[in-house]
Amino acid sequence: MMSNAIYLYIAERNQIVHGQPHLMFYAPYATDKDIGSPPAGPGMPHIIRGGQPDAYIIVVPRAEPQEHF
Repeated sequence: MMSNAIYLYIAERNQIVHGQPHLMFYAPYATDKDIGSPPAGPGMPHIIRGGQPDAYIIVVPRAEPQEHF
């Protein structure tokens, strides 16, 4: 999935927030070890629900600098 217009509801604050653009890859039973246990940081992929049948990989693309003419 590719998304640049995601909105999340945070029940604790009764608030809707705009999420950042990201890529999602369905990866059943994947773990951090499967993607090389990358260090946490901007632009690094990470696993959501690791080891579960509905696990997926999230990648947040780095923003490209905008050229102004």
